[in-house]
Amino acid sequence: MPRIDTVPEVARKMLAGRDAFIGELFAVIRAEIKALNFDDATIKLLQASVAENVTAAVTFLERNIPVEELEAPRPAIIHARALAQHDIPLSALVRAYRIGHTRFLDATMRYAVELAQPDSANTLIELVNRCGAFIDKVVEQVGRAYEQERDRWMSSRGGFRQKWVGQILDGSITDVRDAENALRYRFDAIHVAVEVWPDADVPTREAMNLFDEAALVIAHYLRAIGAPLLVPSGERQARIWFRLPVATPIDAAGVAGALTHKSVRARLAIGQPERGIEGFRRTLTQATRVQQIAVQAGGGFPRATTYHEIAPLALMAHDIDALGRFVGRTLGVLANDDNRNEWLRETLRVFLSNNRSFSATAQQMHLHRNTIQYRIQQAIECCGVDLDDGAAVLELQIALFAARWLRSSVLRNAEDVESRAMGDLRASSG
Repeated sequence: MPRIDTVPEVARKMLAGRDAFIGELFAVIRAEIKALNFDDATIKLLQASVAENVTAAVTFLERNIPVEELEAPRPAIIHARALAQHDIPLSALVRAYRIGHTRFLDATMRYAVELAQPDSANTLIELVNRCGAFIDKVVEQVGRAYEQERDRWMSSRGGFRQKWVGQILDGSITDVRDAENALRYRFDAIHVAVEVWPDADVPTREAMNLFDEAALVIAHYLRAIGAPLLVPSGERQARIWFRLPVATPIDAAGVAGALTHKSVRARLAIGQPERGIEGFRRTLTQATRVQQIAVQAGGGFPRATTYHEIAPLALMAHDIDALGRFVGRTLGVLANDDNRNEWLRETLRVFLSNNRSFSATAQQMHLHRNTIQYRIQQAIECCGVDLDDGAAVLELQIALFAARWLRSSVLRNAEDVESRAMGDLRASSG
């Protein structure tokens, strides 16, 4: 049997099975370290960190990179900073790396044994040494990033406020009056929470100033009582609570217009006005759900959106894949993401919201009645729904509602549909 350079070969075998290994490792870390399941944002950062660390470790072995040249992947550094900002213990992060190290070393050693080389013992020793050197260097760097961010965060207003607000949100506060005095914000009021984040092209260094500007504009528009409570929740995201004089519905378009007028390039997810300390928590939950949907929907989502506008969708959108299957099954061809189906869906949605009145729909959409009738006929043929079936119409309205807000997240890609159709045509002609 010819001799092969075993450590690089082991690395190449790891590379071939990398995706499955990353998925399994990510699942194990989430299951064993509950503290890392803080929220959707930090979970996504964890997933990116796991993927990039595994890739970096494989490259380190395959190319025999000197330890002194090794740098922790940027997603790993970002994840460590995010944990520091959320007051998640460093011990939880270090434990995740130890789990990853153990499983990575186990996998590489099994591959080395399978190669059955004469000097397999030396290979195993080298793998132990190289993997140990990798994990020590990376943990040192992410640990330093964590500590630096922790010091910066706790010395800033963000860390101070987050500590108190965190106790309010998790119910561990022992004296609400102490929190009110520290935060200069009263909880026996009507609250509305807003999740705010900058436009994609706004530099991170400008985000904090942008949050302050947004808070001032929103407070003025809502006629809020006193100063808002602004708590950064990341480098590019913050939560702001406002106290309102009355629990009136919030006009998202009006808020967005106020931001645009002041050239504040922020995006908002707005909860409903809620009363008292429980309302303080509840309105944030609503705002967070709206923000999650905005992120899932991607481009084209309004600059400001309220929970009231999309409450039914917020209750359904936790499983976006299942929602997409529901939309596809209900809308049929109308679920294809192209321009023609978009205006057919919108016409059908407006038609149903106007109690199936062709005249009212034509007036609202500024189109001729005959055009509306033609579009409705086309839309019904595409989805095949009987408008005399009340249950089917309800599902149709839900699906249209989801498609309008989530767009490509729940619709079928037009190119994929065309590709499948061509494949079916070739198969039938063959």
